[in-house]
Amino acid sequence: MLSKDMYRLINDFGMGVTYRKVVTGAYDPATGSAGNTTTDYSVKSYMAQYTLTELTLDSVVRGDRKALLSAFDTSGVPIPIPDEGDLLVGVGDTVRVVSTQTIYSSDSVVCYICQVRE
Repeated sequence: MLSKDMYRLINDFGMGVTYRKVVTGAYDPATGSAGNTTTDYSVKSYMAQYTLTELTLDSVVRGDRKALLSAFDTSGVPIPIPDEGDLLVGVGDTVRVVSTQTIYSSDSVVCYICQVRE
């Protein structure tokens, strides 16, 4: 799929979601755990199912979906690259990012294809 096609899918058919960047803080020996901080970004995302061929890959589990995520928030500011464990919160659904592929047009980031799991 061409990068311009993905861009159009997101803009024409994508829905507004919250991309929640999760950052693990420093380990606190007093509590025995590390705290998390989160930053929310309002973005457009287009959700798609994996094909049967893609489901045969070792890394894709039945029920996983693809989220085509804009590289910019709704105000036009670039978002950070989604990492494993980050969240997408949408219409009654929250999914966790498993892996991310960055899509470029020339040297500019167009979007991210995130493998997401409930």
